[in-house]
Amino acid sequence: MKKWILTTAIGLITCCLSAQTPYFVDGINGDNANDGTSLATAWKTIQKAANSATPNSTIYIKGGTYSENIVVNVSGTAGNPITFRNYANEMVLIDGAATSGNTLLTITNKSYLNFRNLTIQNKTVNEAQGILVETTGAATATDLSFTNITIRNIRWNANAAAIPTDTDNAQAFIAYGRDGGITNLTIDSCQVFDNILGFSEAVSLDGNISGFKVSNCEVHDNTNIGIALIGNYGTSTVPATDHTRNGIVSGNTCYRNVSLYATSGGIYVDGGTTIVVERNRCYENGNGIEVGCEENGQSDHIIVRNNLLYNNENAGLYVGGYTTETTGQVVNCIFRNNTLFRNNSANDEVGEINLSKVSNSIFENNIIYTSEQKVFMSVDEIAPQTGNLFNYNLWYTPAGDAEDIAVFWGATTYETFADYQAGTNQESGSLFANPQFQAAALPNPDLFPNEASPAVNAGNPGTVIETGEMDYLGSLRIQEDRIDIGAFEWGILVSGISEKESNALTCLVVPNPFSTQAKMRVNRPLTNADVKICDLQGKVQQQIGHVSGSEIAIDRRQLPAGIYLFEISEAGQSLLVGKLVIQ
Repeated sequence: MKKWILTTAIGLITCCLSAQTPYFVDGINGDNANDGTSLATAWKTIQKAANSATPNSTIYIKGGTYSENIVVNVSGTAGNPITFRNYANEMVLIDGAATSGNTLLTITNKSYLNFRNLTIQNKTVNEAQGILVETTGAATATDLSFTNITIRNIRWNANAAAIPTDTDNAQAFIAYGRDGGITNLTIDSCQVFDNILGFSEAVSLDGNISGFKVSNCEVHDNTNIGIALIGNYGTSTVPATDHTRNGIVSGNTCYRNVSLYATSGGIYVDGGTTIVVERNRCYENGNGIEVGCEENGQSDHIIVRNNLLYNNENAGLYVGGYTTETTGQVVNCIFRNNTLFRNNSANDEVGEINLSKVSNSIFENNIIYTSEQKVFMSVDEIAPQTGNLFNYNLWYTPAGDAEDIAVFWGATTYETFADYQAGTNQESGSLFANPQFQAAALPNPDLFPNEASPAVNAGNPGTVIETGEMDYLGSLRIQEDRIDIGAFEWGILVSGISEKESNALTCLVVPNPFSTQAKMRVNRPLTNADVKICDLQGKVQQQIGHVSGSEIAIDRRQLPAGIYLFEISEAGQSLLVGKLVIQ
């Protein structure tokens, strides 16, 4: 019965879909006098397509360099978007080196547009912009997506060592939501790098933007903040909506986003509200992740979880409004299940966490492993700071001595872990212990804990997770009865033992479900083992032989999405059977 309903539903959906219109752009052989409906009658410029495309169409752009400042003058409609993308697998470069305008791609008050597989590059002028998305006045924009876009060499000045003033700016990707606002904005799998930004950011969402996702991007080697979620600057004249909000920043890698004039974060929430920042990796930035509020007002209901923060110049995690010149503060936020490792590479005793004006916020289930400075945390002597809770964290220093640490808590310095707990009345359920990482060494640490780590099953037993929440690698966040401390979950997904096997074999599969590749970590080294992957009917779909060691890479190859069983055996003896889910 279920199969019949599903088939009928698919049939109904298919019959109701209208055919999509293709348009073509060919910068070498095209002509804007053509109708654009085939390669033989392609348009010459992307701007022609941006003036002429109709809802439910895709513009296929032939590979090459397009020296254009493109202004999109069309919109799709609900269920009938317009997509701009490359033709086949060809490389499309929108290049500003020889153009007169400041912005290479402008989308103002437009909706239902998709942009895929394009490179935006080479604009050097003050107020340069790679991509500008904006609304003006009461106009609105919705359902805009940018997928696999590369943005590079957008510069206010050609000299990366030039010190900017606040009038010197460049932005790789900037979105301004004014009074009408922007909704449903997606930035996914983009590369943003080598941009000289002055006082601006690489990827910035500012003002009245509600409902957004910035995911799976690589943002690196920019001269200021990597990803910024901004509010309270008057971009929207309505204070209640002048906040980037209701969004997710997930799965991004942000590194070497470093400013010469200030401390720049890999990810920075400044005046945002109701945002989840999860499963990101931030290293070698100024701060790893910062939640602050520079203007009057607040950042609130920000959740920072399941992130890896290491080897940043300042703190791994910076939280709070930093100045008494405004009322800006951070309130009602949660910082949990993050792994911080050897931050504050500038060696100026800031420590792993730096707090300023923050209240009513929770810091729990985090691993904090210091550098040789042994500084856990610095809490600036600035008000307000009330109602914050620290508990169920795992702290450690390379020397492994709980009697030789430093916490700078306002005017008080604590030099032992016990004194810190007693003096602050915090951390009653926390630990000082070695988290037992796989490889605790810079520059490329493996911060996955060993099975025997004290972080396993040691988090707050009352932790409530959202449905579907994953750890850093994409595994279910709670595998057993109690959450682990840190960004990884070491639950035993599968286990098995034969009657003749005295050394039980257990295995963690991460991520599971997975889409391209997963890793199996077993609890003891294998010797010349075999791994079979079978469908639910028992038919072998993939086999890996001669496996030795404690880690096995599983490549999806051509396996369709679905549920599979795997079996690990040694010397013909089955040791373990478990489940794989391929998305």
